Amino acid sequence: MSGRFADGLRLMGREIVADARAIAQLTFGRADGIRAFTNDVGATRRSFVTAIFSLPIFVMFHVLDWLAGVGPIDPPHVMVLDLLTFPISWAGFALVSLPLVRVLKAEAQWPRYISAWNWSNFAQYVLLFVTSVPAVLHVPPIASETCALVGYGWALWLEWFVTRLVLNVSPTGAALLVAVDVGFSAIVSLVTLVPWQSVSLG
Repeated sequence: MSGRFADGLRLMGREIVADARAIAQLTFGRADGIRAFTNDVGATRRSFVTAIFSLPIFVMFHVLDWLAGVGPIDPPHVMVLDLLTFPISWAGFALVSLPLVRVLKAEAQWPRYISAWNWSNFAQYVLLFVTSVPAVLHVPPIASETCALVGYGWALWLEWFVTRLVLNVSPTGAALLVAVDVGFSAIVSLVTLVPWQSVSLG
């Protein structure tokens, strides 16, 4: 049993190194990075480790907001609510995407798509974090806002680029999946926050 566990860890380690290199290539527009992602269901399951990698960055977004003086009135409660939305929106879109990919007639590539999507999510968190740092450093607003805008646009483009390459769908089809991803996350956040707002207003 321990030998099998060790083999599993080694396999995951190799996949993490290969997939991290691949998403770095894709982030800078190198389409050949997509070859690292396979259509293996086991690899797809293991790729959800990116959610664990992304969680500290997710928390740091809140810290940056507080340092910039734009944090919520009740940080602990908001943090708890946001931590609830994190796994729900991450895993939820993976499930929601399946019927959409089926409509696009690319269902056979869904496991590979989710693996690449998981890693693009991690890269998006890194991009958004790096481009939000100038606001904390109190650089001129025009510079910090431009950095934030570039980061957001880059993150959306990366997901669109990865989606189109993996599923071999039209630009519109890839844009649809990205829009559903963004919309789903926004809805989950909204639904989670509404009950707390109702209590605080009461």
